Amino acid sequence: MSNSTLRWGIISTAGISDWGFIPAFRMAKGGELVAVSSRDRSKGQAFAEKHGIPQVFDSYEAMLDSDAIDAVYNPLPNSMHAEWTIAAARRGKHVFCEKPLAANADEVEQMVQACRDSGVLLFEAFVFRCHPQTLKLRALLDDGIIGQVVQVQAHFSFSLERPTDNIRMNKALAGGSLMDVGCYPITFARYVFGCEPVAVQAQCCIDPDYGVDTHTSTVLDFGSGRQAALVSGFDAPVGQGAHLFGTEGHIVVPVPCHPAEESHFTVHKGEGEETFSFATGTRPFTPTIEHFNDCALNGTPLMAEAGSGAGTLHIIAAALESSRRGQRVALQ
Repeated sequence: MSNSTLRWGIISTAGISDWGFIPAFRMAKGGELVAVSSRDRSKGQAFAEKHGIPQVFDSYEAMLDSDAIDAVYNPLPNSMHAEWTIAAARRGKHVFCEKPLAANADEVEQMVQACRDSGVLLFEAFVFRCHPQTLKLRALLDDGIIGQVVQVQAHFSFSLERPTDNIRMNKALAGGSLMDVGCYPITFARYVFGCEPVAVQAQCCIDPDYGVDTHTSTVLDFGSGRQAALVSGFDAPVGQGAHLFGTEGHIVVPVPCHPAEESHFTVHKGEGEETFSFATGTRPFTPTIEHFNDCALNGTPLMAEAGSGAGTLHIIAAALESSRRGQRVALQ
């Protein structure tokens, strides 16, 4: 690793690398994409040629063993995050891992410990956390612009046709709408309130053929009368959005989870309103990749600890349990 450039490799040729990570990476400072690994040589070679990646490894292990790699992007299925994040950490590689961080909270704790033991960074790819829109929202909330936040409504849904071989519907790979898109509003609500919920009540629609939830409605109780009502699913082409209700006003955030080149949110107080706009000119992943590079190269503290991923998975497990039991489930 040079003092100015972090050398990256990608574990697999997953689709999100193609349309999400790599275009954003090319716009970020401080990193160089030098390798991709694939268990299928032809896929790896085609992927590398498409994106101008100089080196292809025929196995994940071979790339992790390479001294030419400082950090890896892990976009594997949820059920494989822990195995390959731990393998990367033990070889001294920083890890930028897709969300949710693992298949369950126990795996998150193992991943965090492995990275801590090896002295490497672990970041969960909730990229909204580093975006200027989110940082401004945090500052305004901390200043009490809408008073005390008492309710959050957030949603993230899209249509996924069945039958399908999409990994999002594969129970063995830790699929389901809560794991795929539901983790976003859960994480966003926790970010807004700045604490963990004390209880969960949820209703999940479980697909009888696939055994995973295809849409879920969740209510999180944050104590002191504060609540979050969240919707996620694969059954409606709705997209994403959030509405924050405070004692002195409310805020509408059209794109809370993947703010991109241009984004905005609007604060409503009394009869007035003010819109805060952001024209970063970058893709959703870019500010986070730059932040990760800076942390690895210069020792800047990460904006979010990876251990918070365990909280997400505790909530998802409790939501599924609440739906099965038909009752509220305590978290604390």
